[in-house]
Amino acid sequence: MSEPIARRKIIMDYRIKASKCEMCGKVYFPPKSFCNLEGRVSKVVESDYFYSKGIFYSGCVIRKPTNKFNYLKSFISCIVSFDNGAVKVPGRITDYRLNNDDEIDITQYIGKGVIPRFRRIYDDGNFGLIYYSSFNFSFEDDYYPYQEYKVVKPSGKSDKPGIIGYGIYIPKFRIKGDENSRELGILERALPFADEDATTFAVEAGKRALIHSAINSQYIKKCYVGSESAPYVVKPSMATISQVLELGEKFDDGFFSGGVDAQFACKAATDLIIDAAALVNYPTFNGEYVMIIGSDNAQAAPNDPLDFSVGAGAAAFIIGKRDVIATIDYYISYTSDTPDFYRRDGCEYPKHGGRFTGEPAYFKHVCTVMKRALKDTNLSPRDINYVVLHSPNAKFPMAAALQVGFEKDQIEPGLIVKKVGNLYSGSSLAALGAVLDISKPGDKILMVSYGSGAGSDAYLFTVTKNIESKRERLIKVQDQIENPHREYVDYYTYREWKTKNHPL
Repeated sequence: MSEPIARRKIIMDYRIKASKCEMCGKVYFPPKSFCNLEGRVSKVVESDYFYSKGIFYSGCVIRKPTNKFNYLKSFISCIVSFDNGAVKVPGRITDYRLNNDDEIDITQYIGKGVIPRFRRIYDDGNFGLIYYSSFNFSFEDDYYPYQEYKVVKPSGKSDKPGIIGYGIYIPKFRIKGDENSRELGILERALPFADEDATTFAVEAGKRALIHSAINSQYIKKCYVGSESAPYVVKPSMATISQVLELGEKFDDGFFSGGVDAQFACKAATDLIIDAAALVNYPTFNGEYVMIIGSDNAQAAPNDPLDFSVGAGAAAFIIGKRDVIATIDYYISYTSDTPDFYRRDGCEYPKHGGRFTGEPAYFKHVCTVMKRALKDTNLSPRDINYVVLHSPNAKFPMAAALQVGFEKDQIEPGLIVKKVGNLYSGSSLAALGAVLDISKPGDKILMVSYGSGAGSDAYLFTVTKNIESKRERLIKVQDQIENPHREYVDYYTYREWKTKNHPL
């Protein structure tokens, strides 16, 4: 497909939009700039259904899809209606597995609520463009609940920058841990559906962060994305995410905002929190907020030791100074050239240094920066309510926390690795989200990330009273972990969906 056609598809497919004539009320999908009845004098307004709940209007089961959609094997194609039937759009039901011999009565779905999901649809082979769309839908009574996006006027400004809102995304599908995984303390892990990748995770997490913060997306003028499994080597996921979430002031099918993709193994996103805090404090920065996302479809070769721990998911945090739920009170980073884990350009999977990844890599950096953080802040471990560490498995963070003087009950709430696996760039941020889910005003949280190569960041947060008023807009991490609609797959399916170069 040509680049001009691809650009037109992006503008059409990333959001679900229609137009309505204010003079006669006629609705158009795809949207038009003028009304057929009223002509050029008509006044047409845009409707956007990206955050809306639709209704399954009709559909059918596709048993033998075309080559572009062979990766789905079988799927439900559908027509979805919005605004009481005024707008009807084509789409596909995602996260819904069908066996070829299943007998499906499509009428059972008619009238059910569905929610738009941003997913991959197909690509132009291993070396072509990847095409995404929001014309994919999940049932509202399945794994993902519907959330309304309602902007609320900020009520107060903090002296310190901090976290305004956050969103954590854990995919629906899981694989149970085998003997090797359980030895690492991991009981089960999250994995992507066939149409998911690090970019779609990031969009979902960013969407949830916007809903939780209740701010207008146009005031976010920077988006930083940390990942080591981005779909492109050259072409930023940030640009896709900003286009979908409409970050910044809109102008001529683009947005006045910026950002970058970052790479520092598992701490690529956490290292940018302090940069975001500096930006929102800087008078020349033409914006109020910065979004930071850690997202990974963590990769490992089949039956490699890493393959027993890797997970999938994303965490998005919005940094600003209005209605802060947790202030950023302290930051320090510790770095050395320690080649414990790496992936050369052209290599499909990373390599690692076996026992070398523990000491002098993980433990040296994590413990060093933890001890320095306590010394600089004049705090003891008992002054901290929760400590959140990067979790390549469940054993390392527990051992490191105990070594520095913390107790099990301070680290345990953030050990979500046991149920979702190592989320790489999303690991420490998703764990921070799990802790914020249960924190109270005044709680102090020490977060320490780790990135192979190697380095650790330490942040000290203090939770504010604003956290309580925003809780009703959350999808809590624990609710995703224990969701009764989560679905388990076998190892073959896990590898098929997990493979970085899975042919879409």
